[in-house]
Amino acid sequence: MFTAYKPGQGKISRTLTVLAGVFFALWAARSMALHLPDIWGKLGLAWNEILADARPSDAWTVDLVVLDTMKVSPALTLAAAVALGGSVWWLWLCNRPSVADRLVDMETELHKVSWPSFPDAWQSTLVVSGFTALVVVLVLVYDIVIKGMIKLMPVASGS
Repeated sequence: MFTAYKPGQGKISRTLTVLAGVFFALWAARSMALHLPDIWGKLGLAWNEILADARPSDAWTVDLVVLDTMKVSPALTLAAAVALGGSVWWLWLCNRPSVADRLVDMETELHKVSWPSFPDAWQSTLVVSGFTALVVVLVLVYDIVIKGMIKLMPVASGS
């Protein structure tokens, strides 16, 4: 079902794209699990509280790092389904020929770029930072001068 289109080509760009998509799917699922009970309170009850009328102290819970301790509830089940479905869909999308070709081409072009050395990049950073600081100081001076000139102007009476 999931055979890689053009395997071995564009590995870095394809891997980073897949990981970013999976991260966003997991983040959306986390938000969904946390906020669905606010929308409809019953979704926050554990499955055994809903189906077997268990006491809240006997509710099934799971200790997840990003969710702390959470009840095994319909909200968590829906969120897990969204995370799984979104991740599988993203993996499928990234293996489509049109998307994969663009990612392969992007990585090929990035290898053609002549990247600056660290000293060159640092020198450019210093020049840009110095110019930005100079512009900030000039705008501050102009602002102070204009405010001073406005204060010296007489106030027109409205009679």
